Amino acid sequence: MTYLVLMAGLFLLIYLKEPFNKKIYCYIWLSFYLMVLALYIINTAFVHLISNNLLFILAVIAVMPLIISCLKSSTEFY
Repeated sequence: MTYLVLMAGLFLLIYLKEPFNKKIYCYIWLSFYLMVLALYIINTAFVHLISNNLLFILAVIAVMPLIISCLKSSTEFY
């Protein structure tokens, strides 16, 4: 499930042309997203560092701003 959430975040990042208005916020979010993705890869392939539930919560927190941006842009379109 965590994998699907992370891949949905990657899809939304590609789908939205400009996901965030402020550049610094985009860089902070991107670094957090990449950290969660790296932690997921390390956790599943090499060493079990944190629980799967905590990793899922971090993935949802990382993807939630993109979901909100997508919903805002879709309501502005109509």
